[in-house]
Amino acid sequence: MGSIFSHSGMPAAMGAIGNSAAPARDDAQGVLYGVSLGPGEPELITLKALRILERSEVICCPGTPDRMGGMASLALDILRALGLPESRFRVMAVPMFRNPEIAGKKYPEHFSAIAGACREGKTVAVASVGDAGFFSTFTPFMQMAAREGIMCRVVAGVPAFLAAGAAACIPLALHDDRVTVVAMAAGTEELERAVQAGGTVVVMKLSTIRKELVPWLERSGHPFLYAEKVGMPGEFITSDIRQLRRRSIPYFSLLICSRHCPQPAQNIEHKEA
Repeated sequence: MGSIFSHSGMPAAMGAIGNSAAPARDDAQGVLYGVSLGPGEPELITLKALRILERSEVICCPGTPDRMGGMASLALDILRALGLPESRFRVMAVPMFRNPEIAGKKYPEHFSAIAGACREGKTVAVASVGDAGFFSTFTPFMQMAAREGIMCRVVAGVPAFLAAGAAACIPLALHDDRVTVVAMAAGTEELERAVQAGGTVVVMKLSTIRKELVPWLERSGHPFLYAEKVGMPGEFITSDIRQLRRRSIPYFSLLICSRHCPQPAQNIEHKEA
């Protein structure tokens, strides 16, 4: 039977996660960690997260099949940049769908291998881009671990929208401002309702509305900050609608609509690799 994991992007045997690192300890059950990697820049990972990764015997991360038959994984790219031993890496094929029922079909298979390693006494880390408790692929594993009686801990991290605000040097909220976060929006009507409710609106994973986004911003005239691949090679940040018309709007993109964003006539400097 084929594995649900890939070892650093290469095929691995089904039992590899339990046998790949240090010998199993039989004196205690291991711990499952959800480790936040931050938005993409290796220097934005916390010291605690790096310490947990360094001592973990198995490090799992999500990936998606690419057109070449391999696995694309931003989390894996970050782990490699941190200089961790690649022999510990396991890439999990996790489809990125808006429908949680479709997206969640693979999770029980992945968790079975993770739980097996924990029961052998291994420390297992599941690395997640951004924060592991915020629209994260780690959340289903956390819920399954609770049901199975496996000790689980989460290490907090920097979400991409906070890093985007910092990169643009704008505040996201002041005083009594509210902040609304939407991910994988079903349509721009949802965004308009959120903006009309007041405060700052953050929209993550914009690819679900890539065709509607620019026309909506042009009609509404809302001040905005658009960012993609924050802290990664190819980072791009702009408040200029003219610059946005040429973008493909990838999965790792976000939008901030706020009175604190530059007005449409005030374009901030954008960065593009």
